[in-house]
Amino acid sequence: MRALLKNTIFIIISFLISFGSLSFKHISPDNKFVNTEKFVSNYFNRTGITDGPYIFFENGKTIVKWIYQDRLVKRIIHNDNFKVLHRKFGFEFKPEWIEENKTSNLDYVQKFDNVENLIAISDVHGQFNVMVKLLRKHKVIDKDYNWIFEGGHLVVLGDIMDRGPHVTESLWLIFQLEQQAKKAGGKVHVLLGNHELMVLNNDIRYIHEKYINSSKLMKTTYSHLYSENSFLGNWLRKKPVFVTINDMLFVHAGVTTDFIKKGYTRAQINKLFTEDIVGQTWNTILANPISTFMMESNGPIWYRGYFDEPVIKEYQVDHLLNYFNVDHIIVGHTSMPNVVSLFNGKIFGIDSSIKYGDYGELLIYKKGKYYRGSLNGSLIDLN
Repeated sequence: MRALLKNTIFIIISFLISFGSLSFKHISPDNKFVNTEKFVSNYFNRTGITDGPYIFFENGKTIVKWIYQDRLVKRIIHNDNFKVLHRKFGFEFKPEWIEENKTSNLDYVQKFDNVENLIAISDVHGQFNVMVKLLRKHKVIDKDYNWIFEGGHLVVLGDIMDRGPHVTESLWLIFQLEQQAKKAGGKVHVLLGNHELMVLNNDIRYIHEKYINSSKLMKTTYSHLYSENSFLGNWLRKKPVFVTINDMLFVHAGVTTDFIKKGYTRAQINKLFTEDIVGQTWNTILANPISTFMMESNGPIWYRGYFDEPVIKEYQVDHLLNYFNVDHIIVGHTSMPNVVSLFNGKIFGIDSSIKYGDYGELLIYKKGKYYRGSLNGSLIDLN
């Protein structure tokens, strides 16, 4: 009888551990319970396909879906009870975020001044571990993935999506940091890159194989996971293309003199992308000459002319700076071995090839000075 009882207990414990849904706690020396859960739990490191969570609003219901070891798991949220996200994934979700996300007024101007400390990262492409290491080394987040950058600003310059295997985790971490930064007096700016636009517009040619399989298991398309009826999709669709901070213009790929010849303002283009480009079909986009230009090779999410031939001339860069009334333009999109300074510090390229998953850098601004922030935490002067 004892042997049977022993075996039964062993089987139950093994099952619970393998399912990965336990919220482990231990008792500290002073007899207080200590919760050891973190924002990203071991759930994301399980074998097999593991993806999610995705929050959807369907037929008046709020539904959470995820993939656990090649099977779809689905939970209907009752009475705004999102404890399942903390239990399964290790992070809190506040119900009020849903209404805030749906009803928030959009600021198309996106102009911020008097920022003393700023860190910018670009083209993460689902390489969650490299991003986390960089943010930890440079004191943006702590070991438990929480914001510690106080009143600083973090700029995520597009292309979180595609290529790599940890896009969902990256998006949820950045969303959490956005909420935490608000409370601390800081700010997280998330800009649209060409790969966000591709997914939102149903172009999924660059997604990782993991997401092909997980969307099949959900019996939908990958783009549908980021539809208007999904929480993350709704959040991404409201992100700008241009942000100005102090004397710096941030844009994913860059701007050309063709852009300023047309007389576009940053606010006009932010509004255009939100209302007429994001989530639209190519027929709709091509019917509008302005939208067509924005989605072509000289558009702000595609341009490579600061790096690739024919390279823009410095006097043309000066025209751009004068037009936007800034001293620097910060871009990603074109991969370099590290953060680079071009045209005598007028343009910074910050796509440091994080997409390969073995190295990456940040652009760091501290009280008027610019630095490369390396993966080991060191600063390299760019002034």
